[in-house]
Amino acid sequence: MFQSGIPYHETGAFKSRRTFLPDDQYGVALDNLVKGCTDILLLNPNGTHIFAGKRCVQPQPDWWFMGGRIFPGETPIQSCQRLLKRELGLEIEGNRFKTVCAQAFAFGMREQEPKEHGTTDTQFCYKLQLKNEEEVKKVVVDPQEYCDSEWKLPVEILEGNYHPALKYAVGSMLAGETLEKMEECEEKGGSDADIARLSREFMKRRKAVDDVMKKNDYKLESKELNYKTTVYSSY
Repeated sequence: MFQSGIPYHETGAFKSRRTFLPDDQYGVALDNLVKGCTDILLLNPNGTHIFAGKRCVQPQPDWWFMGGRIFPGETPIQSCQRLLKRELGLEIEGNRFKTVCAQAFAFGMREQEPKEHGTTDTQFCYKLQLKNEEEVKKVVVDPQEYCDSEWKLPVEILEGNYHPALKYAVGSMLAGETLEKMEECEEKGGSDADIARLSREFMKRRKAVDDVMKKNDYKLESKELNYKTTVYSSY
């Protein structure tokens, strides 16, 4: 997604009446509602590596984003801030989050009973580049939900056996970064040749994002859950 941010429109005076739902009620809600989620591509201070956690619970027991559900009344960025503070103890200014893309999901399984009912989500994806080693040290996953975690090169994700949603987000991030370079070049009075070069690079990266949808051969295999499946992707 190549836009400045995710617009949030509040019409009238909204007051959240969110309450805790017991598992059986939450299961019924999952059967009837599409959850809104914010997920984050965490980058190291140099911007060279992306943090990924390997989940050991449904609905995606494999390498995945950091993130979670949006609460009623939150802007997407406020959701990102809350999730990172809760999960990692990171307090991040809102202007540090950069929009990457939006996606939709339907998972055949979920963690809540009945598990085989699955769950459906919409995702607003952002990127966040950490500032220093102090922030990096706080990036530790919950062992109840994750069996592994690694800092990965973007090319490793794009060329490896990773969920197409993760590849799509990484590709969109790289295309967006090229677009930012092109805009910066134009603002600084860069030459037509430089702008043309960056424009061609952007179009190449933009096409690569669409190619993710056409060349999806991802296979999900979780030894922890004895679970195997594939993913169908479309616009």
